[in-house]
Amino acid sequence: MQNKLSIGRAVTRFDSSGETVWHPHECITLSEALKAYTAGSAYGSFRDEELGTLEVGKLADIIVLERNLFEVPAEEIPNTKVQLTIVDGKVVFDHSTTLIDK
Repeated sequence: MQNKLSIGRAVTRFDSSGETVWHPHECITLSEALKAYTAGSAYGSFRDEELGTLEVGKLADIIVLERNLFEVPAEEIPNTKVQLTIVDGKVVFDHSTTLIDK
């Protein structure tokens, strides 16, 4: 999931080398980054009535990660693996059924 990389960079402001911090005063919190990539993306695509938040009546598009992003160092967010992906209420990826751990 490319968004994990973007979320990690928004929170840490590290560049692609992982060594240089770009404008550290522009860091946002993890909560702000997650909201931007979920509710914000749905709003920006005019689909916020059906996507972006977990609510009754909305499409159940979610991922389950191997760990709680609020409990790991921000630098580790991009390395967090997706365990399960659900789109429109249907499982489309389940790590437990894959043959090779990437």
